[in-house]
Amino acid sequence: MSLRAGLLVTCEHASGALPPGVDLGLTPEVLASHVSYDRGALEIARALAARTGAPLHLGRCTRLWVDLNRRETNPAVILERSYGVEVPGNQGLGAEAREARIAAWHRPYREAARRDAERLATLGRCVHLSIHSFDPSLDPEARAFDVGVLFDPARAPEAEHAAQIADGLAICGYATRLNEPYHGTPEGLTSWLRGGLSAARYTGLEIEASQAWVDNATAASFAADLAGVLRDKCLVGPLDPAA
Repeated sequence: MSLRAGLLVTCEHASGALPPGVDLGLTPEVLASHVSYDRGALEIARALAARTGAPLHLGRCTRLWVDLNRRETNPAVILERSYGVEVPGNQGLGAEAREARIAAWHRPYREAARRDAERLATLGRCVHLSIHSFDPSLDPEARAFDVGVLFDPARAPEAEHAAQIADGLAICGYATRLNEPYHGTPEGLTSWLRGGLSAARYTGLEIEASQAWVDNATAASFAADLAGVLRDKCLVGPLDPAA
């Protein structure tokens, strides 16, 4: 019997919300901006999971509370300042308060995602798409494209899958770049999961959609196109048992 590749969808920066009763001293405008979350990423992730039946993990709070896409040992997991904006509620946070926040919000999210990744990898291969969006206004000339596919070039199967997805999205009409606007190897849930899963069993890709075009309607359309690419490129389906 052939092994199968199962899809895992996550969205670490899905929400700009704060936990009930929490006030970090930020304005509603900041919490509704890219400083706080990735606009459009939630809609893409939900639509993609709905189309494919993939397990879905969504960040429930703003990255200014705790950044699920940073390792818990990274000082940037809880920032005192982000995109030039001061975060008063994070200023001078003690070690005990920091650990409590990580234990309640960061660690459970990552462990749940890891359990699904390991389960799918055990069955065959896990193809993990971590959905994000980027603000093109931060560097208009360099960010004049629609979608970035981020990956680790040292993992050959992952590089191949990233190229296949980029090619498929280009055919759908999206201007697509590999490892832009960020590289695929620094901090991220995907890089963390790579540490415990082999290249033969785990493909971890970040999908970065430009906020220049993403909204509720286009998010659903993009998710449909992305699901079609995964199907047409046979990235989710039967695999060679030797893979």
